[in-house]
Amino acid sequence: MKCTDYIAKKLSNYTDCAFIGQGGSVVHLLDSLSKLKNFKIIPSQNEQGASLAADAYARCTGKVGLVVATSGPGIINAFQGMACSYYDSIPGIYISGAPVRSMLRKSNKLRSLGFQEMDVVNIVKSFTKYSVRITDINRVDYEIEKCLKIALEGRQGPCLVDLPDDIQRSSLETKKQKKFFYKKIKVNKKYDVAKFKKLLERSKKPLIIIGQGVVQSKTEKKISELIKKFQIPFTCTWGAYGLFPELSKYNAGSFGVYASNHGNLAINNSDLLLIFGSRLSGPLIGTKPEEFGDKAKKIQIDIDNAELQGENRVKIDLKIQRDLKVFFNSNPFKYINIRSSQEWNNQISNWKKEFPNIKKNYFKQKKFVNPYIFFNKLGYLLNKNDVLINDSSANLCWSYQSLGTNFKSKTFTSFNASPMGYSVPAAIGASIAERRKNIIAVTGDGAMQMNIQEIENISSMKLPIKIILINNDGYGLMRQTIDTWLKSNYVGCDKKSGLSLPDFKKVFKAYGIDSITIKNNSQIEKSLKKVLRLKKPILCEVMVHPNAHVIPKVKPGFPLHIMLDKVK
Repeated sequence: MKCTDYIAKKLSNYTDCAFIGQGGSVVHLLDSLSKLKNFKIIPSQNEQGASLAADAYARCTGKVGLVVATSGPGIINAFQGMACSYYDSIPGIYISGAPVRSMLRKSNKLRSLGFQEMDVVNIVKSFTKYSVRITDINRVDYEIEKCLKIALEGRQGPCLVDLPDDIQRSSLETKKQKKFFYKKIKVNKKYDVAKFKKLLERSKKPLIIIGQGVVQSKTEKKISELIKKFQIPFTCTWGAYGLFPELSKYNAGSFGVYASNHGNLAINNSDLLLIFGSRLSGPLIGTKPEEFGDKAKKIQIDIDNAELQGENRVKIDLKIQRDLKVFFNSNPFKYINIRSSQEWNNQISNWKKEFPNIKKNYFKQKKFVNPYIFFNKLGYLLNKNDVLINDSSANLCWSYQSLGTNFKSKTFTSFNASPMGYSVPAAIGASIAERRKNIIAVTGDGAMQMNIQEIENISSMKLPIKIILINNDGYGLMRQTIDTWLKSNYVGCDKKSGLSLPDFKKVFKAYGIDSITIKNNSQIEKSLKKVLRLKKPILCEVMVHPNAHVIPKVKPGFPLHIMLDKVK
């Protein structure tokens, strides 16, 4: 059997789609994949687009995101999505082509031997779970199966296989194939059950922190039951945003550097933080991690023991290394009597009223669109079958600050790697995965330039993706950072400081995509309703004042609960 036919058949057991870049060292694998029944091959304009689309496809389906890219420059382009998947724990398989085995260098002192040769296996070791080059035809089944299992088990992530061209086109004997037998890692380390019970039952002001691990372990229902039963307030990280719209009265709001006053006050005043599947990253805990929730005892449950070792400098009183699904299946709350005090719940409710992210004076703005009003209205107009994909920087912050605790749609982005240009190619992967759903990609005028070439794929495949482009004349969040630290000495972040951006309506017209412009607050609702009803791709350009800032935000150098309501 031809090697690539064998590989293609095995991959088809784990996914039904490949996102690809073409190239001389992968033609045999692509040929084999193309012959599979009911298997989709999505070419990209640039392998970076393929990798980001695969990342989103995996987030939407739970299957592995499969990327095929040629040797050297092809696979380098795919590193962006690979890193996104690694840092957000998304399963992926990357297959790179390589020169024939006789043209692979033997000495590390030699830079390269074969055409486009690159030591990709060692390059990606820091942002893959496993990487390997197959040079023995009898180890093909072993290594492919190993990568698939490792990508999907435990804390998920991407793996890479480097395939020399002569291996791909060789014949293999199935009987000679070495088999991989995966021993599932058991994470059943005992924890102090008595201490767990004691911490919970002594609490009067508990707060549940819900991270992306809840989404990936599919334990939303268990969390919902816990909140309802004990009436405990909760806060979601951005990776778990929109999970519980029906429980909005218990939702304390988002927390972190760019979040909400009320969410951060809840963190600061709680006496117990129950942390499910969140690694408490820098944007969540701020620059004073020792003061994060310093009035509270903390219980953290995480699948990855490395995340429990305290490198973020947050003191955890009880660490539980456990898959959340396994944790909840053990029924840990069965004999525990915990109840949030009504006074605590009322206090959180009062903070939400006292410190709204959407201020009354925003509605008085006549020129330009206020981003807080825009995203709040967008949140109310989306339904539970819609998928909202944000990009990085200011549009991401405005979105999650404004959507509201009763937001009901699915939403995600690349939360940890957070590259500019994520949302548009990711929307392609989501649209392939969720054909019947409304896919909305939010991006900025700066971020749009990073992967604007993928608009051709949206146009040619007639994917009904709505692209909302927040135009604030450059890199808005960078200008805000420079305003804070460097006396507004802008460098490379707007036209005056050297950054030039095109007329996006003309660019999209060239790709055959219509556009609509929202110039002020009065046009938001009517225009959005029109955009969301369309069954074709469209650009919705939203004109935001160049000096619009992300507010509130944590005051530089201070703990979370000290937030700025304006920029000095």
